[in-house]
Amino acid sequence: MSHFVECQTEFRDPQALVAALIECGFAADQIKVHGQAVPLYGYQGDQRPQRAHIVIRRKHVGQAANDVGWERLEDGTYRAWISEYDGRHRFNPEMQNRIKQEYAFHAVARQQRALGRTIQRRELENGEIEVVIGGYR
Repeated sequence: MSHFVECQTEFRDPQALVAALIECGFAADQIKVHGQAVPLYGYQGDQRPQRAHIVIRRKHVGQAANDVGWERLEDGTYRAWISEYDGRHRFNPEMQNRIKQEYAFHAVARQQRALGRTIQRRELENGEIEVVIGGYR
């Protein structure tokens, strides 16, 4: 049985988190957002004590995978629940860093668009994202 690992994040914007997951290869219909936290399941279909508000079910993560989820905490941040197995495979450190990078872009873009500014994104050869914000007055 794979053990779930708690990962504290600075994610606060659920829309930016969902957008980041889509950028990282998940289809929108594979990511479920719940008003109340729902249980996560292990690779054998066993219900775990961990619960999450944003969930990618194991069938979308990979063979022998567990559910992956983000639980909204009282302070508004999200705690990621990723099994040790998935943390070495689909949600390895590189993927987790990419999610953070995509989250940051989408959170900033949403914030700036709300202020009436334009956003241009360019992906650099080293994998970084360059963001140009226009429309300052």
